[in-house]
Amino acid sequence: MGSALVWAAIPHNSDGVVFQVRVIRGLQRFHISRRALEEAFDLAPRATDARQLELFYQHKTLILSRAMQKRPIAGADTAALQTADFTTLEQAEPGATAYGLETQSYLA
Repeated sequence: MGSALVWAAIPHNSDGVVFQVRVIRGLQRFHISRRALEEAFDLAPRATDARQLELFYQHKTLILSRAMQKRPIAGADTAALQTADFTTLEQAEPGATAYGLETQSYLA
């Protein structure tokens, strides 16, 4: 999964992270908003662009996993990841946390 990420950057409006991954039949662009980072990963309000990107990379494996589940086949539009994409497993799996799953199993 680590090789699936092509690039990640902060958009000009400083709202979250935009990233591109390799999926079936091409490349797909995703966006995870600052609000989703705040709610799902405890990003501090008014965090810097650098902190948003740092948090993205800290949780990269989980974020890429959810992104590829949401859009496994490439499309032309940018797919948005929402807070719910990370919290829906909370009741479904043992060991779940507010992040969806225990993050230490996803961090390298």
